[in-house]
Amino acid sequence: MPSSPTPQQPSITAMVAGENTPLDLVTIRATVRRALQERAALPRASEIREITHTLRGHLQLMLVEAQNRAGQLERGTEPWLGWVALIGRARDDLDRDGGCGLRSAAAYMDDLGRTCRRLVDCLDE
Repeated sequence: MPSSPTPQQPSITAMVAGENTPLDLVTIRATVRRALQERAALPRASEIREITHTLRGHLQLMLVEAQNRAGQLERGTEPWLGWVALIGRARDDLDRDGGCGLRSAAAYMDDLGRTCRRLVDCLDE
């Protein structure tokens, strides 16, 4: 009987189908640092768009892995509840947009950065 995949090991079906792209945690963390760095003034709109786009892509990839990990846990347990809450936060962030102003776009970028930071930290444990 085949063993079920561990959190670090994708399922054989996913590997054969090419569904799992290894997460580049170093690049994700670098993007998060860039998004959340202290600034004297708001970044340019083009920089916000670029960072936001990149964070959304990272979040989408990490969300797949987070769902896989949650699916391997017993429902109702504390670890499962933690993953479910984090997955919900990530989905909520992906369902919104930055609004029409520079300040709201920057705030959205910060929100994405914080969610990505939390998710990458959990995936790296």
